[in-house]
Amino acid sequence: MEKEKTNVINIAGTDYNPDDLNDQQKYYISQVQHLMQKANSMKFNLDQVQIAQNQFTSLLMESLKPEEKEKIDATG
Repeated sequence: MEKEKTNVINIAGTDYNPDDLNDQQKYYISQVQHLMQKANSMKFNLDQVQIAQNQFTSLLMESLKPEEKEKIDATG
């Protein structure tokens, strides 16, 4: 007969059985898990924004190159 497995929560290197936690502790765990998900989502979005910003900056710099050459030709 197979032993029934329970979820174990590891907090700061210590394993806890969720059945041994009170409702307040379970609520805190839920909050921490949700905040971790939000933080990961924000990092994901930030990566996209930073890459887009870098690309637009590159495009801008590339678009300015002909103007810089024209300015040098006109003055030099």
